[in-house]
Amino acid sequence: MHRRAAIRRSLLARPTLARVRQLALIGTGWSLIGLGALMSPLPGPFGFPVALAGGVILLRNSADARRLFVRLKRRHPRLLSPVERIRVKLRHRRNAARAKAAATA
Repeated sequence: MHRRAAIRRSLLARPTLARVRQLALIGTGWSLIGLGALMSPLPGPFGFPVALAGGVILLRNSADARRLFVRLKRRHPRLLSPVERIRVKLRHRRNAARAKAAATA
């Protein structure tokens, strides 16, 4: 147990390029969500797509955001069903493209 804690501490002390990239993307996601909230009073739907893009970036790079999304999805399924439909459709499209690429290779 002591060795595991030492390894974890060394990983936290020395951020790798992947961790720095992940933190930058999380910051970008939060910034876009904030920008979308600031743009929401403007006429037109400009704030929502910006905030949605920030949420997508955040969900792809933050385990905490994914856990929160799953919890909200379970508590309020009707509210988040449109988001879930889009997410599933994109996943199927991505898997089909991967299968097609693997078949031609």
